[in-house]
Amino acid sequence: MEDEGLPSGGLKIALVERLTGVGVHTLRAWERRYGVPRPARTVGGQRLYTVDDVDLVKRMHGLAEAGVALSRAAETAIAELAARQASRPADADTTWTRTRFLQALTRFDERAAHDAWSETLERRDVLAAFEELLVPTLVDIGDAWHAGRLNEAQEHFASAFIRARLDSLARVARPLSGAPVVLLACAEGEQHELGLLMLNVLARFQGLATVYLGPNLPGSALATTAREIRPAIVCLSATTADSVEALRPGLLGLRAVLPETPILVGGRAFGDPVRAPGVDGVEVAPAPLGAALERIAHICRPAERARTTEGSK
Repeated sequence: MEDEGLPSGGLKIALVERLTGVGVHTLRAWERRYGVPRPARTVGGQRLYTVDDVDLVKRMHGLAEAGVALSRAAETAIAELAARQASRPADADTTWTRTRFLQALTRFDERAAHDAWSETLERRDVLAAFEELLVPTLVDIGDAWHAGRLNEAQEHFASAFIRARLDSLARVARPLSGAPVVLLACAEGEQHELGLLMLNVLARFQGLATVYLGPNLPGSALATTAREIRPAIVCLSATTADSVEALRPGLLGLRAVLPETPILVGGRAFGDPVRAPGVDGVEVAPAPLGAALERIAHICRPAERARTTEGSK
């Protein structure tokens, strides 16, 4: 495979094409006519792109496909990017860190990926690291893989690298004594677990106890486990329409054994417009990760107070 990254951390135009679905000739034409993207140049004149350029191109392309004139689409994409950049913390060099991280994962460069990951954790808290680095990188790689522009080995390498780091963080975070229990699982047939793994880590860093059951969990196993451990809340993930359909029987079985326990469902399948789960008392988790974590913490506070009261008797 062509070497699509550069040691300096920039992305070559071939990789930008794969990540966005916009051809090389179109990228060059848009740059000349509309200022999108806005690559740097090496001394030799080679274009160097960042993840901000990838975001710009994807946004402009989406607007153009929706019927917006290219000039207007470019103006909108540039304005939205400027607003995001203005809201970034001054000490967070997220653009180049994301660029280096994305480049490393698509080139199977574990050391470079580890360096970018470690630098992010040194500068940012865990939630910010997830929302600013992991989530957008996974979206970039996942979208390109589903469109056939990145190969399966690249997607698998990236997923394995991120899963290993999340497992390590989960082991570091110790729940508080007597903390409410959060039960987390993916729908039957659902193999994409990284979003739920991030939520598992974040809940543990909040001091909550978690029982993480992983991908592709049969509904009967979910109900049996829930009956046994009596969690304060159940969090379930589905990223496809098929997974949502597979989730419904499990939700009904779960409701039968825990009629009052809050249940949150989330994942890309519950996007915009929100796809309702169709089971009473089941709530679609808010996005992004921080909002979902706040909702879980809010639900668990009464359970934590109840446990504390029982323990003091």
